[in-house]
Order: sequence, then C-alpha cells, then structure tokens
Amino acid sequence: MDEKIIAERLRSIRIEHNLKQEDIARVFGLDRSAYSCYETGRTRISVKKLCALADIYNISLDSIVGREEKDEVTKVKIGSVASGVDPIALLDRDEQLVLMYYRLASEEEKKQIIDAVERIHKENETDDF
Repeated sequence: MDEKIIAERLRSIRIEHNLKQEDIARVFGLDRSAYSCYETGRTRISVKKLCALADIYNISLDSIVGREEKDEVTKVKIGSVASGVDPIALLDRDEQLVLMYYRLASEEEKKQIIDAVERIHKENETDDF
C-alpha cells in the first residue's frame, strides 16, 4: 500500500463528505491532531481503521487505498444517485456523525441505537400533527 496515496485519499474523501478532521477523530476517540497525522502520512493508519472508514463513507476499501475497481465488478451502492453525488454528503455534520457511529456499531449496539431513537421520538410525540 502506498502510504502517500492513502493519506491523500483520506483527506479528499473526508472533504467530499463535508466533514472536518475533528468529526472523524471524535468517532475514533482521537484528538484532531492525531487524526491529522493519518491524512499527512506521518502516522500509518491501521487496516481496522481503514475498514471502519470504508464503512462510514459507504465505499470500498480499494477506493480508499487507491486501487481502481474493475468496471465489471463495480457495484452500485444503495442510495447512490445518477449524478454521482453521495447522498450521505448531503447530510449535515450531526446527521453524518450519528450515521458514522451506527455504521461502526455491532448488531446489538445498532439495536440499542434504534431503540433509543424510537424511545426519544415517542417521548416527544404530540398530537399537533
């Protein structure tokens, strides 16, 4: 793997998704400067974190590490649009943060997240609709 390409891709993908370094760092429990080292190539990012980022961005690991996908095996991601705009990039930062935590969660944690959201929604329901 070419560390320089990975560093450049991490930065460009994050920017494409309208996220700040602090947003990604928060999800990984890092401070912004620690995450910044991944994007500058000063620190090698683990494969585990690369896989997590691929899940967060809903892209292949190949695209993060700079490998080109072959046309015949390229799959259209659910939710992608014909214009090429990733719908996730259209979400505001808080929505993206919630989605990042959800994508990194275990199946049990995902259930807990959904239960919590449903509970909050029910607590705040009104008949004013």
